[in-house]
Amino acid sequence: MREKRPGYWQLRVFEGVDPVTGRKGYRTQVFRGTKREAQNALATLVTQVNAGVVKTRHCTVSELFDAWLEHIENVGRSPSTLYGYRRIVLQLPDGFKSLPLSKVTPKVIDDLYRFLANETGRKPATVLRFHAVLRAAFGQSVKWEWIERNPVDRATPPSVQRVELVPPAVVDVLRVMERAAESKSPDHALIFRLLAATGCRRGEVCGLKWSDLQLDSDKPRVVIRRAVLDIARKRIVQDTKTHAIRSVGLDEGTAELLRQHRARAVELACAAEVAFDPDDFLFPKRPGSKEPLPPNTVGQAWRRMCDELGVEARLHDLRHLQASLLLDAGEAITTVSARLGHRDSSTTLRIYSHLMPGADQRAAAIVGTALAHPDRPRS
Repeated sequence: MREKRPGYWQLRVFEGVDPVTGRKGYRTQVFRGTKREAQNALATLVTQVNAGVVKTRHCTVSELFDAWLEHIENVGRSPSTLYGYRRIVLQLPDGFKSLPLSKVTPKVIDDLYRFLANETGRKPATVLRFHAVLRAAFGQSVKWEWIERNPVDRATPPSVQRVELVPPAVVDVLRVMERAAESKSPDHALIFRLLAATGCRRGEVCGLKWSDLQLDSDKPRVVIRRAVLDIARKRIVQDTKTHAIRSVGLDEGTAELLRQHRARAVELACAAEVAFDPDDFLFPKRPGSKEPLPPNTVGQAWRRMCDELGVEARLHDLRHLQASLLLDAGEAITTVSARLGHRDSSTTLRIYSHLMPGADQRAAAIVGTALAHPDRPRS
């Protein structure tokens, strides 16, 4: 305890040695009052240090985000995830990002949510994305002992009413495929067929290579190993969204179309006097290219075909179509989850539980039979 000038004291407590740098750490506090009051304050500070009470780090929210983004990049987050987080951070108001961490309270977070909703017109679902990023960043600051409690945990994000997914009609999907087959880029028809037949994501289909196909057996399959992403004008080939490899069965019609596509690729390689390479992409950016077809190109082609035919459906809805057809037919939720590449079946059930009218009708029939024949033994 040192008196810097009359009535002003500097309190300093040894915190220990940093295990990484080897430097000695001290917690310092400035106190104004009498000598006895300063001694009592020093005793309180010693108690806090010994008890492990966190000292709020003197940095801004912006500095926290910089450190957090660097941290999660080093622990292996995917480029697409990092890109999404950075976009959200950039959209936060400068006034909020300039606040010291010690000034961020649950009320400040709630005011931020109200500003995003009322002043910038963002929808509740979008505000929830901001909430998720804030919660993760401030949660990390608690782990780093920069702050003692996470103010975002005590804030009140907007509630969002989940919208039930409505898959497109099969007849409309077939119309779009027929129009694509007649277009200047007929490969898009096969891509649309693969998306509908497997429930894969568009980046996963663009990432398929010839070696991923198993077409010459009585149970044709395709192995999903990678995905192509377009991020900030850069094309990235990486693991699937869940970082898992999965094998998806193919119907015979889709398998035959893929065999014909492979035969054409072999013919083109022979005509160009080059060897057919199993490590080439099924759908290259251009004939003979080693680069995959950009996923955005597939999405643009789908929208163009839908506009021409007056069909209201997103490309991602082909994934929902897969789920709805299987669940309505009574297929096990685990099978549907595996085909879609969800991390676990609870995700599938949460998204698609409303698409199981067939299962509900079967359940009603079972209950009805039991009520009509109470004496019949039930297995």
